[in-house]
Amino acid sequence: MDRILLRFSEENVEEPITSQVILELGIPLRIVTATVNSLGGDILLEVPAVHVEKVVQAFRKKGVVVKFPKLIKVDSDKCFDCGACYALCPVDAIVYDEDYSVVFDEKTCIGSPCGLCVDACPARAITLVEQDRNNRK
Repeated sequence: MDRILLRFSEENVEEPITSQVILELGIPLRIVTATVNSLGGDILLEVPAVHVEKVVQAFRKKGVVVKFPKLIKVDSDKCFDCGACYALCPVDAIVYDEDYSVVFDEKTCIGSPCGLCVDACPARAITLVEQDRNNRK
Protein backbone atom coordinates (compact mmCIF):
# COMPACT_ATOMS: atom_id res chain seq x y z
CA MET A 1 0.00 0.00 0.00
CA ASP A 2 1.20 3.48 -0.86
CA ARG A 3 0.10 6.67 0.84
CA ILE A 4 -1.13 9.76 -0.92
CA LEU A 5 -2.07 13.10 0.55
CA LEU A 6 -5.09 14.85 -0.95
CA ARG A 7 -5.37 18.64 -0.60
CA PHE A 8 -8.84 20.07 -1.13
CA SER A 9 -9.42 23.76 -1.81
CA GLU A 10 -12.30 25.88 -0.61
CA GLU A 11 -13.79 25.56 -4.11
CA ASN A 12 -13.89 21.74 -4.25
CA VAL A 13 -14.28 20.72 -0.61
CA GLU A 14 -18.08 20.72 -0.78
CA GLU A 15 -18.12 18.11 -3.58
CA PRO A 16 -18.22 14.35 -2.72
CA ILE A 17 -14.99 13.79 -4.66
CA THR A 18 -13.53 10.99 -2.54
CA SER A 19 -16.68 8.88 -2.70
CA GLN A 20 -16.99 9.58 -6.44
CA VAL A 21 -13.46 8.32 -7.11
CA ILE A 22 -14.04 5.18 -5.02
CA LEU A 23 -17.29 4.43 -6.86
CA GLU A 24 -15.94 5.26 -10.32
CA LEU A 25 -12.76 3.20 -9.99
CA GLY A 26 -14.05 0.44 -7.71
CA ILE A 27 -10.77 0.55 -5.78
CA PRO A 28 -10.85 0.35 -1.98
CA LEU A 29 -9.06 3.30 -0.36
CA ARG A 30 -8.21 3.45 3.34
CA ILE A 31 -8.56 6.85 4.96
CA VAL A 32 -5.70 7.10 7.45
CA THR A 33 -6.57 10.59 8.66
CA ALA A 34 -8.67 13.52 7.51
CA THR A 35 -8.94 17.18 8.43
CA VAL A 36 -11.60 18.89 6.35
CA ASN A 37 -13.77 21.96 6.87
CA SER A 38 -15.52 24.53 4.69
CA LEU A 39 -12.20 26.22 3.85
CA GLY A 40 -10.53 23.07 2.47
CA GLY A 41 -8.64 20.21 3.97
CA ASP A 42 -6.34 17.22 3.77
CA ILE A 43 -7.04 13.51 3.53
CA LEU A 44 -4.27 10.94 3.89
CA LEU A 45 -5.13 7.74 1.99
CA GLU A 46 -3.60 4.30 1.64
CA VAL A 47 -3.97 2.98 -1.89
CA PRO A 48 -3.07 -0.46 -3.25
CA ALA A 49 0.32 0.06 -4.94
CA VAL A 50 -0.84 -1.32 -8.29
CA HIS A 51 -3.59 1.31 -8.49
CA VAL A 52 -1.76 4.44 -7.32
CA GLU A 53 -1.33 6.09 -10.72
CA LYS A 54 -4.99 5.54 -11.63
CA VAL A 55 -6.18 6.96 -8.30
CA VAL A 56 -3.84 9.95 -8.50
CA GLN A 57 -5.06 10.78 -12.02
CA ALA A 58 -8.71 10.52 -10.96
CA PHE A 59 -8.26 12.96 -8.07
CA ARG A 60 -6.19 15.39 -10.13
CA LYS A 61 -8.89 15.43 -12.86
CA LYS A 62 -11.33 16.60 -10.18
CA GLY A 63 -9.06 19.48 -9.12
CA VAL A 64 -7.53 17.91 -6.02
CA VAL A 65 -3.83 18.48 -5.32
CA VAL A 66 -2.15 15.10 -4.76
CA LYS A 67 1.18 14.70 -2.97
CA PHE A 68 3.19 11.75 -1.74
CA PRO A 69 3.90 12.33 1.97
CA LYS A 70 7.19 11.51 3.58
CA LEU A 71 7.31 8.69 6.13
CA ILE A 72 9.27 8.45 9.37
CA LYS A 73 12.51 6.58 9.66
CA VAL A 74 14.04 5.85 13.05
CA ASP A 75 17.76 5.37 13.58
CA SER A 76 17.76 2.83 16.42
CA ASP A 77 21.47 3.47 17.05
CA LYS A 78 20.75 7.13 17.89
CA CYS A 79 17.46 6.61 19.76
CA PHE A 80 17.92 6.32 23.52
CA ASP A 81 14.22 5.74 24.34
CA CYS A 82 13.69 9.07 26.11
CA GLY A 83 10.03 9.21 25.08
CA ALA A 84 9.98 12.86 24.03
CA CYS A 85 8.15 11.77 20.88
CA TYR A 86 5.63 9.56 22.68
CA ALA A 87 3.46 12.26 24.26
CA LEU A 88 3.19 14.28 21.05
CA CYS A 89 1.98 11.58 18.66
CA PRO A 90 -1.63 12.40 17.70
CA VAL A 91 -2.35 8.92 16.28
CA ASP A 92 -0.70 6.72 18.96
CA ALA A 93 1.87 5.37 16.51
CA ILE A 94 4.52 5.50 19.23
CA VAL A 95 4.26 3.20 22.25
CA TYR A 96 6.42 1.82 25.02
CA ASP A 97 7.35 -1.86 24.90
CA GLU A 98 7.44 -4.07 28.01
CA ASP A 99 11.11 -3.15 28.53
CA TYR A 100 10.22 0.58 28.23
CA SER A 101 11.84 0.93 24.84
CA VAL A 102 10.09 3.17 22.33
CA VAL A 103 8.35 1.34 19.47
CA PHE A 104 7.21 3.04 16.25
CA ASP A 105 4.23 1.68 14.30
CA GLU A 106 4.91 2.89 10.77
CA LYS A 107 1.51 1.66 9.54
CA THR A 108 -0.28 3.95 12.01
CA CYS A 109 2.07 6.93 11.59
CA ILE A 110 0.77 9.66 9.29
CA GLY A 111 4.25 10.95 8.40
CA SER A 112 4.81 14.36 6.85
CA PRO A 113 1.38 15.83 7.45
CA CYS A 114 2.45 15.69 11.12
CA GLY A 115 6.16 15.25 11.88
CA LEU A 116 5.85 16.31 15.53
CA CYS A 117 8.12 13.48 16.66
CA VAL A 118 10.89 14.63 14.32
CA ASP A 119 11.08 18.05 15.97
CA ALA A 120 10.73 16.60 19.48
CA CYS A 121 13.59 14.10 19.24
CA PRO A 122 16.64 15.45 21.12
CA ALA A 123 18.88 12.79 19.54
CA ARG A 124 17.67 13.59 16.00
CA ALA A 125 17.02 9.85 15.57
CA ILE A 126 13.76 10.42 13.69
CA THR A 127 13.70 11.74 10.15
CA LEU A 128 11.19 12.00 7.31
CA VAL A 129 12.07 10.16 4.10
CA GLU A 130 10.46 9.83 0.68
CA GLN A 131 8.26 6.78 0.13
CA ASP A 132 9.85 3.96 -1.84
CA ARG A 133 7.66 3.83 -4.93
CA ASN A 134 10.12 1.99 -7.18
CA ASN A 135 8.50 -1.40 -6.67
CA ARG A 136 5.11 -0.21 -7.87
CA LYS A 137 3.65 -1.96 -10.92
